[in-house]
Amino acid sequence: MTIGIYGKRIDPEFAKATRSLFASLEKYRADVQLYLPLLDFIKEELSFTPYYKYTFSSSSEIQDIDVMISLGGDGTFLDTITLVQDRGIPVMGINFGRLGFLATTSIPEISNSIDLLIASKYSVEQRSMLEVIKGRELFGSFPFGLNDFVIRNIGSGLLHVNTYINSDYLSTYWADGLIVSTPTGSTAYSLSVGGPILAPSLSAFVLSAISPHHLTVRPLVIPDNSLIELEVTGREGKVFMSLDSRSVNVELPIRVTLKKAMFMANVICLKGNSFYRTIRSKLLWGMDKRN
Repeated sequence: MTIGIYGKRIDPEFAKATRSLFASLEKYRADVQLYLPLLDFIKEELSFTPYYKYTFSSSSEIQDIDVMISLGGDGTFLDTITLVQDRGIPVMGINFGRLGFLATTSIPEISNSIDLLIASKYSVEQRSMLEVIKGRELFGSFPFGLNDFVIRNIGSGLLHVNTYINSDYLSTYWADGLIVSTPTGSTAYSLSVGGPILAPSLSAFVLSAISPHHLTVRPLVIPDNSLIELEVTGREGKVFMSLDSRSVNVELPIRVTLKKAMFMANVICLKGNSFYRTIRSKLLWGMDKRN
């Protein structure tokens, strides 16, 4: 099995866990392709040379990888999806961050997770992606997102977001912004503004307003075969837009069109793990003593 490893900065508190990961891979003599900037960081900041066979520095240099491991939090996981793009490479996240809805493998589980990975005792969940059609040039060569598309004011002025679903006028959101999320992204920014949690297998998108100035505005779940058009105006003259962890400031007015991408992201689910276990653990459901 050829295993790619991607990450950015790793806090010194995770040095022992990082050593454990590479020791487990070395035990199986796995063909490890390591992200070169991460290799340099580990050598310089964590003071050891990890086990690896090859390196890569960009998406174009990834070759014949069976599985990609993301080292970090959910932000790093999203960057990993941007790296593998539409190649279909399954991604497993080891959580060196905080909540970890995407990077679900905890530090105590690292050794066992590598055992399961090498033994192919895992399933692959297909996760839907968003694609920016109109406005795609704002996000470079990969105008796709696993979590969400966000449009938000820069200052204190309200945004006016005329919203159309399949060319049918829905509403004008008077708000600080609007989030369009996938089921995967329903546990991210959308959740923090009161959006619903969707199971990853659902074929849906969620529209969630950020601080709406109408009391009746509520998050809306729509089919993911919908074409979403947003016409945005505001007093500030500029607006903040993001697609997962990539962001830009753009001039107003602007029109953006979104749809479901033609390919899916592949996320590894190890034996014994599940989406429901993850949300139960991360959101502390069932922690009430009465349970």
